[in-house]
Amino acid sequence: MSEKNTPEETNSAREGRDRVVELVFNTAEQLDITGWWPRNGSAGAQECTPESSHGREDATASYSYDRWAPRGTDHIGDAKRVAEYWESLGMSVRTVNPTTHPTVFAEGGPVLRAEFDTYASDESYSISAIAPCSPGDAWTLNEEDSAERDQGKVLPGDEGLVLQDPPQ
Repeated sequence: MSEKNTPEETNSAREGRDRVVELVFNTAEQLDITGWWPRNGSAGAQECTPESSHGREDATASYSYDRWAPRGTDHIGDAKRVAEYWESLGMSVRTVNPTTHPTVFAEGGPVLRAEFDTYASDESYSISAIAPCSPGDAWTLNEEDSAERDQGKVLPGDEGLVLQDPPQ
C-alpha cells in the first residue's frame, strides 16, 4: 500500500454516506431532545465534479444528511455538548452566536463538515453533515439507492422516513 493510498482517499461514497448518517445520529444522542426527523428525506449524493464531467469515470460525489427536532430550551448548553462531542472526534470546531442562538460548525474527523443550528427554521434544531468527495457519479448512486429502497431495503439515513409517494 503506497503512502498516497490513505483511508480518506480510498473511502467509497457509500462509506461517506454511512459516516455522515452515523455522525448525525450520534450527535443527536448527545442531547436530551426527542422527536428527531429527517427533514430533507434520506441521505443523498451530490456531484462534486463540474457538470461537464457527468458520467465520466473521474466523476466524484459526496453524500449529505440532516435531521431536525423541536428546538430545545438550553441552546447554549446543547451547543457546548455538541462542540465538545465533535472535538472528541478530532474535529475542528467553532461556534457563532455563543451567548444567544449558537450554531456550531465543524470540519474534519469522520466527515468533511458538520453543523448544529439551535435556531433553525420552524423553531427547530438541525444537525447536518457532508462527506468528503469520493469516486462515483451522484445520479447513478441515487438511482441505485432508490432501486434498493424499491426492493424494501432500508438504507442508512432512511430511519424515520415514511416510504411512500409524496403528495403532488
